[in-house]
Amino acid sequence: MKSIIFLCTGNYYRSRFCELYFNHHAQRRDLSWRADSRGLAPDITVFRNPGPLSPYTLEALRTLGIRLDETPRRPLTVYPADLLAADRIIALSRHEHEPMLKAYFPTYEPRVEYWEVGDIAIEAPAEAIAKMIELTDRLLDELQ
Repeated sequence: MKSIIFLCTGNYYRSRFCELYFNHHAQRRDLSWRADSRGLAPDITVFRNPGPLSPYTLEALRTLGIRLDETPRRPLTVYPADLLAADRIIALSRHEHEPMLKAYFPTYEPRVEYWEVGDIAIEAPAEAIAKMIELTDRLLDELQ
């Protein structure tokens, strides 16, 4: 089984949506790929997010008919072992995440593929979710 890791800042909204959406569709397509996700912020607890998963992510998944089989886990910070284990690394925003990757994980940064999906303060959730669906669908097609 090959693996993808999606990265965003806090592992609460963007990377989690991509992880869950990807895994749902990869399983339906019988792909030998699975996704995980992590946050690049050194201490994601500072965000004090209400609950383990963004309400925007939960609502989008519900709207798309993607059910969660278990209670969502809390956000997790990325560690070098997570990046080492991944066959592909995708960060959700070059503008936001490339400086973090170069600072914290310079040896892994050359392996990172960047998308450009803004966080809530930058891009409306409806637009960001639509963009993540399009990019993830393209990725799934590529891996087919």
